[in-house]
Amino acid sequence: MSAKESESTKAKSAAKSTSRNTSEADTGGGGNGSSCSSSSTQEDDAIHIYATIAFIVIIIVIGVPMWWKTTEVYRVSLPYDEIQALNDEPIKTTFRVGLYCKSAERRETLAFELRKKFEQNFAFELDLRELLLDPETVAASKTPAKLESELLKRYPTSSGEFLLIEWNKLDDDILVTTERTAFISESATSLKAYQVLSSWILQEYKLKAILGSRDVQQTSKGRQLRLNSAPLQPHYEVLITVLNPRPDLQKVHWNVRAAAENYIARFLDELSVITNFTIKTQWIYQVGIDGIGTHPKQVQDDSKLGRHYALGEDSLPHIITSLEKKLGTQITDNPCIHFVVYVPPCSQAPLKIYRKDGQRATPKSGNVEAFTSAKWGGIVFASPSEATCLRYMEDESFSEVYLHAQDIMPVLLYQLRKIFDLENNAPLLDTALVPCNRIEPRLWEVDTFLRTNTIYLVHSATTTLQSLIQLLGGIEYIVINDEVGEAIHNAYRKVLEAKSQLLEGDLEQAALLAREAYTSAERAFFDPSLLALLYFPNEQKYAIYIPLFLPIMIPVVFSFNTIMKYFRKRKTSSAESQAKTKAE
Repeated sequence: MSAKESESTKAKSAAKSTSRNTSEADTGGGGNGSSCSSSSTQEDDAIHIYATIAFIVIIIVIGVPMWWKTTEVYRVSLPYDEIQALNDEPIKTTFRVGLYCKSAERRETLAFELRKKFEQNFAFELDLRELLLDPETVAASKTPAKLESELLKRYPTSSGEFLLIEWNKLDDDILVTTERTAFISESATSLKAYQVLSSWILQEYKLKAILGSRDVQQTSKGRQLRLNSAPLQPHYEVLITVLNPRPDLQKVHWNVRAAAENYIARFLDELSVITNFTIKTQWIYQVGIDGIGTHPKQVQDDSKLGRHYALGEDSLPHIITSLEKKLGTQITDNPCIHFVVYVPPCSQAPLKIYRKDGQRATPKSGNVEAFTSAKWGGIVFASPSEATCLRYMEDESFSEVYLHAQDIMPVLLYQLRKIFDLENNAPLLDTALVPCNRIEPRLWEVDTFLRTNTIYLVHSATTTLQSLIQLLGGIEYIVINDEVGEAIHNAYRKVLEAKSQLLEGDLEQAALLAREAYTSAERAFFDPSLLALLYFPNEQKYAIYIPLFLPIMIPVVFSFNTIMKYFRKRKTSSAESQAKTKAE
């Protein structure tokens, strides 16, 4: 029994040992599989994290700058502060005056008093020089014209300058000539001379109106003086139209082209320093005032014809409105000055304009009646001669009507003077003006025209630039391309140069610079590219792009938390591994 029990005990012990070894082996194999699975998971996590990081880098480093650049509004750098500071230095003009008096004491007194009166002037700095002539030349000058000629020979004047010449035999205190000169009597005071310079030669009341001053010069009768002309433009079309309403009853003979070249062109050439003119002529037939709602009334008179036709003053604006549609000036962008010569047939001639009170607008007799519209032009009613109409009334036959330039062109020249405000002289007591018996305007009138409009153009260009800069600075999504930027920079430079030339007294050069400054400023202000994104503000841009990018950016933002956790866990595992290694 004992031997069997002993074998049985050994067999059980061997079985237990085998079972334990098998269990250990199984346990060892399971541990190796778990280790491999954990390593694979860590590699997948790392790939996921690095892919997320790469996606974030692509979006932030490449995507966002590309989006920012492609949606950026192109804006050229502009001198914002410098343009806003243009008004800090007012527009000042140097006015050079020469003064000649026989007596040195009177010359020095007048010079001192005139300088004192110009000290506080808002727009002009007086540069007065005293003129001298040798006694022999003065003794030989028996007439004012001779004295003037000698002084101009020795002291020639340029644009913008003026001479005051004393002459002892004058009916008035001051006599202003057609040149850049004026004669003053021995009794004329410095106040009278200053009034002539201020009111007629410099026309300060116009500058006050242009520069926005509330002070308006008043005449001795208390009437306020205002600007009558429209603002000067860089280019004008001058259109002379001859209207023959009844070519079946009359033939009008007139070389209108030659008349325009001999009169209008010569007049406008004197003003072409600061603005350009294009002169055109045309003939229009079968357009009459009776066909546009205006019917002249027959009025009996004591002429050989026994009647004339009255045209009411209140109907003249309607004539302009109706005729303008038929003159064909819509094809040009430049402002047009119209001169219409209307030749009525003998059945409606002669035409006379009547005021609202029933009196003739022009008391003098003649075949030419006219009226002027400052912003449009003028209309001349050139009626056939009385002899032509008498022949027509005898047999009502076809009429040959001859127009003469010496009758019509002086009227058109007067209308031009009114349109460009060359006739607006305030009356002054004991002061006279030499009649202008030439086609061209007086020299000092041309200087006044240049000076006034140069200051206007500089002021207008400055105002335009400041308004544009304020607009561009306030709305950041307006495109400012290279052309607009160059126009603004050029206008700014020309404004500064024009103001500098005005201060130096170079009137013609200042006029050229002012015209260029005004043209550049207007071109920049009305450039159509400024409206490219005007109706696509930043709010609309965000409203479009946020729904596009928000679904993409939300996962990216939340991925930052996962990335942070991964690197913290990796850092912790690395620290534990290093600690265990040190412990072994």
